[in-house]
Amino acid sequence: MSIPSCITLLRIILIFPIMYLIITPSFWNNIWALSLFLVAGLTDYLDGYVARKTNSESSLGALLDLLADKLLVCIILIWYVYVHPDTLLIIPVLIIISRELIVSVLRQYIAELAGDNNVKVMNIGKSKTTIQFVAISLLIISPNFGYFFGLTCVGFLWFAAFLSLFSLYSYISEWKKFFN
Repeated sequence: MSIPSCITLLRIILIFPIMYLIITPSFWNNIWALSLFLVAGLTDYLDGYVARKTNSESSLGALLDLLADKLLVCIILIWYVYVHPDTLLIIPVLIIISRELIVSVLRQYIAELAGDNNVKVMNIGKSKTTIQFVAISLLIISPNFGYFFGLTCVGFLWFAAFLSLFSLYSYISEWKKFFN
């Protein structure tokens, strides 16, 4: 297995300790959860960088990278809502997860139609991922900083949900040529 794929697998493995730390809340557990989540987020950029620098880019690596991104974001959001059930959180989380599923299914459909994976990641998708990581990071530490900080974190999550919808629209607009 290549080094970039190992880095990607690390992102998936880190989900479990993050979940454990979120469900056992304390100041230090939240800080550790945030630290591990940031490490996982950095692996998203590091695996691609290493793959390009070592000329070890592969279709499997690209697929594993997409899967790791979806698992990290979706599982942590679902887990956070499970631990902290709130309608203000549930709605944007459902929007974000729905977008991830729809784009993944459409990407697979287009790859099968075209015979290869010529579906490229758009800049809006990268921006959406960055805002999602910021929102989730803030949510992880929000129990430590009171009501107004928590409300600000929820606002960031709603902004991430809006960007998710905008990203979905952008992808569908780009891919509509495949549906004719």
